[in-house]
Amino acid sequence: MATRGAGRAGGGSNNSTAAWVERVDRLVDGSGRYSSALKSAFIHFQTLCPGPAIPQTLLLPALQYFLQKIVDELDSKAGKLCLRPISEEDLERVAQSDPSLDMQQPIDYEQFDKFARKMLKYVALDRGKRLGLFMLGGIVVVHMAKSTLGKIPFIGPPIGAVMSFLLPTAIAGPAVGVAGAMYM
Repeated sequence: MATRGAGRAGGGSNNSTAAWVERVDRLVDGSGRYSSALKSAFIHFQTLCPGPAIPQTLLLPALQYFLQKIVDELDSKAGKLCLRPISEEDLERVAQSDPSLDMQQPIDYEQFDKFARKMLKYVALDRGKRLGLFMLGGIVVVHMAKSTLGKIPFIGPPIGAVMSFLLPTAIAGPAVGVAGAMYM
């Protein structure tokens, strides 16, 4: 409770962010799907030179494989809405955002787990922003359609009133936006 209040008080936004990150980490820790995808990707790409590790050159394919394993176990629509394929640019951004992530040496299981967590959060947040924009766009589209329909002579006003009652813009707009996000 104190964390939520501190986030609103002005100077405590870092506390609320830290609390959010902690909650996401607890959710990931309790996920069997995450653990199995992480182990599968690490085993698939590891080399046994000095010990089990993933070479830096195979980090991106290993993370792509990891995310694909997670998406494979989800409903295809949910996977498309929440996650996307990652690129070298994404990996560089994630590595730059956290100095504890070192790509210069072979990546052991613990370091791979850190990379996977950061990448999963990064991609999910990126897709969340995209989904939010699509929802706003859906609201605009529904509002414009209702306005256009209301301007039709004679039948527009009664149909517009019925449509406003049956399809409130605040509900239909986000639904149209989510549908658009799934198919684009």
